[in-house]
Parts: sequence; structure tokens; C-alpha cells
Amino acid sequence: MRQKLSTVFMPLLAITALLVYSPMQGPTPTKVHAETGLAVLLNIQGQVSIHRNGSTIPGTFGFQLNSGDEVETGPDSSAEILFENNSLISLGPGSKTGIGTRGKSAPAEKAALGDQSFQTVQNFIKLKDSEGTSSVARLRSGDKAAEIRAESPTATAVKGGQPTFRWQASEAVSDLKFTIYNEDGVHWAHEVSGVHEIAYPADAPALESGVSYSWMVETTDPLQFPPLRSATAYFEVLSDDQSKGLESALAAVDEQKVASESAYHTVRASIFYDHGLMDDAIAETREALVKDPENATLQSILAHLYAQVGLTDEAIQEYGRLLEKR
Repeated sequence: MRQKLSTVFMPLLAITALLVYSPMQGPTPTKVHAETGLAVLLNIQGQVSIHRNGSTIPGTFGFQLNSGDEVETGPDSSAEILFENNSLISLGPGSKTGIGTRGKSAPAEKAALGDQSFQTVQNFIKLKDSEGTSSVARLRSGDKAAEIRAESPTATAVKGGQPTFRWQASEAVSDLKFTIYNEDGVHWAHEVSGVHEIAYPADAPALESGVSYSWMVETTDPLQFPPLRSATAYFEVLSDDQSKGLESALAAVDEQKVASESAYHTVRASIFYDHGLMDDAIAETREALVKDPENATLQSILAHLYAQVGLTDEAIQEYGRLLEKR
């Protein structure tokens, strides 16, 4: 049942109050360090139960599994479990497997997801519980005046040296100046008209790894005073070694054949987030939600990712959808 407007609006105000004074994040996201179990549930279909110390607990996405736990799937049900040794198993209907115990057979297929997949996924899942770490200082609602909004890349790393820059502008905004700054000043500038994106050209000064870049777009019409400007957006370029590590991690996921599409995209989103590629992490999280649309944990993570890169309208929408489900 849909909640009354006041019951949705007030929690959003609470979110704003909680995060409005939070520090802004840089291009590389902060990992969440906390105690973790020996395994984590990555995908739940149907009825999945966790037997722990004589009690039975419903299995849910992201559930932390400890030594001695037993996972059981009901008829027409399935589950996927990622272990701390970075192996993934898939349980079919009517199956059981123990966690951290010997002598119990697991009627499951197995796959390896790379050396750091378990911790990477753990850090990603914990985003649903993180507070005060995103750039929601610009959280807002209601009618807006003419504006320019930087969309991508913002607060992220990028692969390669020729990213595409995207922004949104109101209909009244047409002629713009696009400028990239490095740590010493203007790196490259170009005037554009009637477009909402620009690909960084091959003949422009090279974008180097290890440098913090920023960019913005602003109006050039002299009759527009003061000029409209987007908020400054920040990005970095992955080094060759970082790019190789990223490709290796993604290849390890692609090589295994066990994971469901939802788990596959969740692991990929975790890897992109771990490497600071926020746009890719958002895209993969959205794909995971397409395959598992009722997954509230993934929806909460997506809202957090939107907020972290400054896409506050999208973050508000996701938080609103979560509140409507409660």
C-alpha cells in the first residue's frame, strides 16, 4: 500500500538532515571495513532457510553466514553463496550445505571468482548501511530554476584517456563553454552549442593517471549574467596497472559459468566500485536490479551510489521507492 505523502516526505527530510553536513568524497570511494562472516548469500530464489544454533532464519540477499550454519533450499528454490576463499556455489532445489564444517556434501556447482572477490563484494554490500559518506549536501526537491548539472564523470575514476563528458541543462541553456582543469589550472577548454555531451578528443592534451582533474560547463551568452555554471565535477584516470587489475578481475568473473545474472552483475558492480569506477558500478547495479527487481538491498546500494556521485534527484527517487515498499 502506498504511504501518505507526509510519511514519505518526512523520512526524506531526515535523510537530508543526516547527510547534509557530511564531508564530500573524492574520486575513490571509501571502503567499509567491518567484521564479516565466512560466506555471504548473493542470490535468493524462493524459500531459503539458514539453520543456526537450533534456530531457523529466512535467507536474504547479503546475509552473512558463519561457521556451523547450514543453508537449505526449499522445492523450486535456489541460492548462491560466495565464500571467503572466493569460490561461488549454486544450490538447486531441495539442497543443503554446511558453512565452515567438514563431512557435509554440498549438492552444488562451484566456480572461482578471483582472488579478492569475497572482500570486494562484502565492501559493496555494506554500502546499504553506510551513513554520512556521500555527497548529498545538494539534496533537494521541488521546482528548480534554469540550471546546468554535471552528470558524468563525477567523483569517479575513468578507464582510458578519452572519456565522454555528459551534463543536463534546461531548455533555455544552449551555448556553453566546457573546461577541464588540472592541478595547475586550465587543462583544455572547448565551446559547444545545443549538445549535452562531448567526447574528449585524441588531439587534446593527454589525461594522465595520478592527477586529480575537475570539469565544469558554463554559459557564454553575455546577456546571461551572472553566467550559469554547473557544479565542479572531479575524476581521475586509472593507471595501466590499475586497468590491468580491473580487467583481470572482470575476466575471472566472466570465465565462471555458475552465477545467476543478478549475482554476475552484483559481483561486477562490486569490482567497478572497488576500482573507483562509479558510473560502471551504477550501471551494473541497475542491471542486477533488472534481474532481481524486489531486492531492497541492491536498491538501497543504488540510491547510495547515486548520492555519492551527486545525482541527488535519482537518489531521492530510489529512497522514495524504498520507503513506499515499507
